[in-house]
Amino acid sequence: LREVAGDLLAHWAPVMHVQVREWHIKRMKTRWGTCNYSAHRIWLNLALAERPLECVEYVVVHELCHLLEASHSERFWKLMTKFLPDWPERRARLNQKEKAE
Repeated sequence: LREVAGDLLAHWAPVMHVQVREWHIKRMKTRWGTCNYSAHRIWLNLALAERPLECVEYVVVHELCHLLEASHSERFWKLMTKFLPDWPERRARLNQKEKAE
């Protein structure tokens, strides 16, 4: 997960014109990821290691969008659609109970 997430962050941050100062992986019970807007810090859930790459990419882009828009406002979801048009399908797959193939 560290390698995959690192590659995704390295790809998406410049595309989205955002800067991530630090990012980490930890076990979380209720979230796939979190973003601290003021610190430009992202945390990713260790459980993403069991999910398909497209789902990990969804979470990475989602958290990076929070560096542009802190809340889940209409603007946030427009940004998600701009950068990852198929985000609803990816989110649905992420939240399915079965693990990655």
